[in-house]
Amino acid sequence: MSLYTRIIGGALLADGEYNIHLHQFASAMAEVEKGKMTAQEVAAAQPGGLSPAEQAEAATLSAKIINPSMSICLGNFVALTNVGNAYDSTQQSRGLPMVEMQMAGITGLKLTIRVEKVGSGTQSWQWWNETDGAEITVIDDSGPTGVKQLSVTRTFSPALAPGYKVARLRCKSTTAADDPIYLSGTMVVERVERLTSVDFEDVCVLAAAGWKYTTEAELKQRLGIP
Repeated sequence: MSLYTRIIGGALLADGEYNIHLHQFASAMAEVEKGKMTAQEVAAAQPGGLSPAEQAEAATLSAKIINPSMSICLGNFVALTNVGNAYDSTQQSRGLPMVEMQMAGITGLKLTIRVEKVGSGTQSWQWWNETDGAEITVIDDSGPTGVKQLSVTRTFSPALAPGYKVARLRCKSTTAADDPIYLSGTMVVERVERLTSVDFEDVCVLAAAGWKYTTEAELKQRLGIP
């Protein structure tokens, strides 16, 4: 039986299989989202458990239910004396802001930083995926000295897959003795349409009550499931 049929159905379905305990299921999915429960624990907690096919459907749902992150603050003020001509050359450059990001469904990132350029070289400000060891995006500042706001946008197609990644800012200069100063920054995250755990529960309550989304096709379409 489909997981979605069990969500819509009454307390006892025609074939004798009980439906999903909706509120508990939504709460459990929220705990999976936060890393506090495993998918196996959720499957075992349902009446009669979940079949392998239903577990696969639950995994698809889990990938669509994420914490929405629209803007991330990236700390403030680090003086990068003698920054070096390679990333992570000094303790100060290794101390720039770092965040852990949920990558699910990301279609675009906009990095905006406020810096003071001190020195004569081209200074590169790199947003670095520490987990995978890969550059996400970079700003190369070859302009004049002084306080300035720099920005770069990166798009992703297809959208990024689910998973938490550690990302951090790094800096270098073509003139190793440059002394740039990082003042502040922000990261704006754009995602494909996603559901929070609260959205998911609201939709499924309407389906279970028979008020709306009363067929499996309607429910899957509203949840964005192919």
